[in-house]
Amino acid sequence: MAEPDSLSRQCGAEIRDRLIEAAVHEFGEQGYDRARVQDIARRAGLSTGAIYGNFRNKAELLAEAVDRGLAAAARRLVEALDRGAAPTDLLEMITTDLSDPRRQTWAPLVSEALAAARRDDEVARRVHAALRRAEAKLTDLVELAQQDGSLAPEVDSAACARLVLCVSLGGDVLTASGLEGPDRKAWTALVHRLFARLASARSSG
Repeated sequence: MAEPDSLSRQCGAEIRDRLIEAAVHEFGEQGYDRARVQDIARRAGLSTGAIYGNFRNKAELLAEAVDRGLAAAARRLVEALDRGAAPTDLLEMITTDLSDPRRQTWAPLVSEALAAARRDDEVARRVHAALRRAEAKLTDLVELAQQDGSLAPEVDSAACARLVLCVSLGGDVLTASGLEGPDRKAWTALVHRLFARLASARSSG
């Protein structure tokens, strides 16, 4: 039988999950500035007290939602590696999978968070930290690809990780704006050619 403290922690985690899920949709639909904490709480089936009992303010809730989304994406990469996926294939997937259904919910959230980070120091601090962690994971992935020989050792791993992050976040922002994507086959072929070139890169210096 679970101890009372354990049950309390589980209940608290469930409440936070419900609030974050509600916030993701509310921020995506209404925008960060127009989203109200009472509407987020109502959407989660909770009181506003539940929000302030778990988060300092709306800014922290937005940052937590982005942080969790990026952490979940990182976990999916690790799981794919554990199943035997090639690091380079995962890097290509990140830059080509513009039709992932999750993007329809995730993209507006990212777009709102990046905009809010320019106006809110707390959002900026948390979002930047989450992005740095995501970029570090991508750098690790690039280095794994170099270790297995599918990317040339001359490729700067940090620069390559930033390129992948920029393409992914740029795709999110454009998706959130409603801009129709390029032809999927043409885009995938272009990315494949890029990584093929990186596999055979040679230092010019």
